[in-house]
Amino acid sequence: MARKLNQDTRTKILKSVEKLISTKGVNAFSLRDVCHECSISPGTLYYFYPTKDDLIYSLIVMHMDEIEKDYLSWLSRHKSDLNAKRFLEIVFYKGTKLFDRAKMHIFVINECLKSNETLRIKYNELWERWFAHLVDGVRQAFPNEEDHETLAYILMFVIDGLVIQEVLHTKTIDIDKLVNYFWKIENEKN
Repeated sequence: MARKLNQDTRTKILKSVEKLISTKGVNAFSLRDVCHECSISPGTLYYFYPTKDDLIYSLIVMHMDEIEKDYLSWLSRHKSDLNAKRFLEIVFYKGTKLFDRAKMHIFVINECLKSNETLRIKYNELWERWFAHLVDGVRQAFPNEEDHETLAYILMFVIDGLVIQEVLHTKTIDIDKLVNYFWKIENEKN
């Protein structure tokens, strides 16, 4: 029972942080705001998340786990009928159109640039895990590709660029147009 209560409290805290980020922004909310938003004492918050970095990292893990679960589930369901075009659509959409995840991604990159070594190390571990899954997906979707890892890197670079555009609200390329461009390149190679 205590484990369920602890998980419920963690979930309540993380959902409150999501709400605060969407209303105040990542840098503007405080741990006191979190306590107030989810009606818990500072001691309870500090028990689960001793620092704001721990809290944000847990939120990132939650988002990445959800995306990873969806992605792996989708890959598993489509092993027999997977094609490159559909794979690209899913990767680009999941990577860019989930705005709260995009904001968190930019925040974490910013913190890493400001020499937050702890967050950088933790985020790199998540990134490596996600990248390995992406390489596996590329292997399945592009079986004739000679260098799956390089293509996965290119996809990650494109996703990062799209995330930045999404967060900055700049003119963005239509994902369908981008998918068709990659699809055209792939077909020209074969």
